[in-house]
Amino acid sequence: MPQAMTPGGLIDASCDEFQHGTPNHSGSAPGKQTELVVRNPRLPHITQGFIELRLLVSRTVQDSHNRLQEMVSLLAEGGRSDGDKKARIIEHMLERRKQFIKLLVLTMWAKNAQAVSEVIDLKVFLDTRQEIFHKVVWNLYEVRRKMSYARYGPALDWVDGIPNPDLDTAVRVLSTGRANTAMTRRYVPPKKLTSKETLKILQDLNTLLSLRLALHEKLPPYFRDYTIASGRATFTVADEFEVDLCIGDEDPTSQLYLVDFRFLFAPSAKTLPAGRIRDEVESRGNIILKQGGLEGIYDYLHEFVMTDKICTLARQFQIMLTGRWTENLVVDMRKRTLVVQYWISRAPEGETKSWIEVGIKRGTRGRPSHLGVRWIRDGKAVHGQAVPLDVAVLSAENLIKTVIALHTKHILTLIRGRLAHLPVFPLSAMVLTAHPTDSFNSSLKLQLTPSRPAKLLIEPITGRFALHPPTTAAHAPTGVEALIIKLKFALTQEEVETRARSMGWEVLKMLNPRREELKGFFPSTTRYISYLRRKGWGKEWVIAMVLADTGQSWWVVKVHEAPSQWSMSMALEIPVHGEANATYGFLGNLEKMSSAMITLYVNQLALVEKGVQHKLQPSKVADPKLTIPDLYIRFSSLIHANWGIDVLRLTFQGLGTEGKCIVTVLGRTKEPMTQLGSTNISAADSDVSFHPQSGSYAIRFNINVGESVIEQLIEKLHRIERLIRFVAVIRRFNLPCLNVSLGRIAFTYDTESNSSAEVSFSGDREMKLHLPPRSPHIRIKGFLEHKLNVSGLETVVMALTVTLPLLLAFEKIEAAVGDRSDGHVFVLSRSVDWFRIYYRRLGVVLDWQLQCRKSVLHWFVRDAVSSNPESEVDIVGGEGRRKAEELKGIWSGEVEGDWEPLKSGAAAGLREVGALAWKIHELIYVKKGMMA
Repeated sequence: MPQAMTPGGLIDASCDEFQHGTPNHSGSAPGKQTELVVRNPRLPHITQGFIELRLLVSRTVQDSHNRLQEMVSLLAEGGRSDGDKKARIIEHMLERRKQFIKLLVLTMWAKNAQAVSEVIDLKVFLDTRQEIFHKVVWNLYEVRRKMSYARYGPALDWVDGIPNPDLDTAVRVLSTGRANTAMTRRYVPPKKLTSKETLKILQDLNTLLSLRLALHEKLPPYFRDYTIASGRATFTVADEFEVDLCIGDEDPTSQLYLVDFRFLFAPSAKTLPAGRIRDEVESRGNIILKQGGLEGIYDYLHEFVMTDKICTLARQFQIMLTGRWTENLVVDMRKRTLVVQYWISRAPEGETKSWIEVGIKRGTRGRPSHLGVRWIRDGKAVHGQAVPLDVAVLSAENLIKTVIALHTKHILTLIRGRLAHLPVFPLSAMVLTAHPTDSFNSSLKLQLTPSRPAKLLIEPITGRFALHPPTTAAHAPTGVEALIIKLKFALTQEEVETRARSMGWEVLKMLNPRREELKGFFPSTTRYISYLRRKGWGKEWVIAMVLADTGQSWWVVKVHEAPSQWSMSMALEIPVHGEANATYGFLGNLEKMSSAMITLYVNQLALVEKGVQHKLQPSKVADPKLTIPDLYIRFSSLIHANWGIDVLRLTFQGLGTEGKCIVTVLGRTKEPMTQLGSTNISAADSDVSFHPQSGSYAIRFNINVGESVIEQLIEKLHRIERLIRFVAVIRRFNLPCLNVSLGRIAFTYDTESNSSAEVSFSGDREMKLHLPPRSPHIRIKGFLEHKLNVSGLETVVMALTVTLPLLLAFEKIEAAVGDRSDGHVFVLSRSVDWFRIYYRRLGVVLDWQLQCRKSVLHWFVRDAVSSNPESEVDIVGGEGRRKAEELKGIWSGEVEGDWEPLKSGAAAGLREVGALAWKIHELIYVKKGMMA
């Protein structure tokens, strides 16, 4: 019999039929009463949310103290009336009183803390049981709702194989507590199948499914991929879903049933979780299978998966909006089309926008519908370029990054194309790197200067432009192009000026001619001009670097300082081939080119002033880096002479030390200069070189930039003319040359005595004769120089050779006499061909003169007193002069020798004159006893 109710349970009984609420049917006899055993549940003890009383009291006291201090501080402030202060105090006391009353109540309850805790536990337990009751009611409602879909059979006793409730048995069990065993068998589950029985049933199902799908079902093209196992057919649609179908009857016309459904893309749940959506898919799927078969179930599940993919992307975009993409995306769901706008900050009101539309595209050519992306770029749909979408692994961030990468590539390509049309940006100075999915790795590398590359980037989230190294950038592509050009010009100007300073150039910041003058010389689109001057140049010459929209150009400019500011009088563009990058090598070539242009210009001016015919022609020596023409000059128009070919070629050879220009003038004589023989003129003078066989000659000048060589060239040509004549004279006399140059010629005119002479000449100026200090001709040097400038070198060489023997004899006589006081000998030079020797102590005066007798030169010696005694005695100091009685033997022929007696004198040849002079000296000194 049932026992009385206890606080912990409903009925307390013991029976072997049921234990712990589980029925036991083994060995039960019909009619035996079935009893239930219900045990007392253990109440859960609740401790969550409890606070210790002492902590609550402490916090309340601390809070009261803090509020009291705040009130005191507030009352201490001025501007409050006494009434307000009293009202504030009363308000504070009432508030604190309420708090302490609550604390008092809690303290009283705390005295019965154990009982209160048990009441709380009981309250929580009852609430839990109430929730269970509500769930039971809800489950019963769900069973009733599901049973409403059942369809009664003809006998109205079965619902699709499910029997109607047995109300009679239920009433009997509820009233008597006993159940009829025969009736319960209808509700008791059958015995579990063994493994062999289960395997046999599954194999039969597999066979039936194979036969049905192979013979009776018309499979859609998209359901060709399927497997049969475990009594079900699994159809797989790549990157979309898997569905398990089975049969409920052997009849091939019976309905297929949906057993399971799984997604085949990520991110997604492996299977549909139990719940409303799964129930809806299963119920709706079974209805479609019955009505439309496999074709219908594919269309239903395919559309379901497409919709779920779009919703998944929408959720991912919404999550992105909570992160770094905040305020940079606009996400909108329009039916089954997902619209995402990007780069919002680049599309203010009135400008074009860019977005993508993710939706379902209609199938074509036997293909099913599929997920696709429509791209609207800057307000225009893009038709020629498909946006890749990974339908196997959905990623909203990868999708938007891919679109932005394509948009970035498009913008950078446009910018490169626009810049390529400008001369300042050749294609070689731009390298486009495009990443297919990450625009942050896409860039347009720009070589702004030889040492300063820059990368143009587009920030993927905001769409703003940036330059690396960092700098400010515009928002629109047109603004970026203008900024890049401006930045290139600024960096180019800075780099050129920096490198120019390091190479010794002066940067003329103060040079600022009037803009009106600049328009007449430089392009109209000029933006920047830098003026440079090489150290050592004249003040009027500068180089201008012009940066314009048409490109970079270099100019040679001639300026002069006006009273108010600088003025420009001439500008010549420097031809630059290839890249005009301001490298150190380029600046070096620029210095050569500009120096050459300045040199040619000033020489042209000098030729124009002199009225000399000339012209410029391309150089025969081609240099790919330097294009310097040659200046051709008409020889006969420059100097009035006819010894040279009528063309002179002036060429610029480069720069020497200290930045000086090396200019060479090439010419050729009309006749070969074989008279020069093997004389190496270039070794003696580095300014000139000859090729005697061809008659060619080269004159080298080393001048400052801006100086003319025309005057020096004329002077050098006169020197060459003289040199040719002089060398011819030397060769005609068969004299060895010691040194030959354009300004000096040295030769030996007597090898036995090693007597040499040197003639220096310079253009039209007087020539100089240089003799060694101990030369025998030093006494007649003045006469020889006069002869040299009046009669030329030929007369001088002849004079040197014919006077040498006599002068050597004079030196011998002077050396023999020495410094004796009684034997002084004086040799006086009256001219080149007249000498007088005066024996002062002896009073003997002899005249030696060179005369021509029968076309042969002879030296004649006469006694000056005998030939003209009155004039010799009457001169001052001539009182002691006398006739040379000692020489009568020579005059009369008594003393024989290689000379001819002439009664009052004697004559000797050029070679015998020395012996005659010495014999005369011996006779004078022996006769008087003066010789040692």
